[in-house]
Amino acid sequence: METIERLAIEADCTRLMTTFSLCSDTFEYDRAMALFVPDCTFTRGTETFEGHEGLRSVLDRRDRNRITRHLVSNILIDVVDETTATGQAYALVFGHRGKLAEGEEAPLGTPDSLVLFHGGFVRTDAGWRIKSWKIGLSFRRPAE
Repeated sequence: METIERLAIEADCTRLMTTFSLCSDTFEYDRAMALFVPDCTFTRGTETFEGHEGLRSVLDRRDRNRITRHLVSNILIDVVDETTATGQAYALVFGHRGKLAEGEEAPLGTPDSLVLFHGGFVRTDAGWRIKSWKIGLSFRRPAE
């Protein structure tokens, strides 16, 4: 595989990881769903959800009164071949519970958690998509 092709795959998969985090933060669930293949798996903790229906159920359960921002870093994409790649990244998760007025900023506190994303990616006719997504908790802020 040519270096330029490998770099393009890495860029596409990196974009999938960061776009999904952004969509999660902004409740853009239709856009998030389009990033995944129909037969995807989504694992959070010990629960695995299958397909778009399972993924949508996870997204729809999110508390709309909780504002989150995922700061995604240390992204590492491993290109397996022309149609398959894997990746991992850290996400530092900041959160605020409660509604904010238009234009109001949430107070900045310490992060709620540090999670590790594991992604599996496949090339489709529509471009690269997420085949599997796993969220593992690395650190959690103690309850107050």
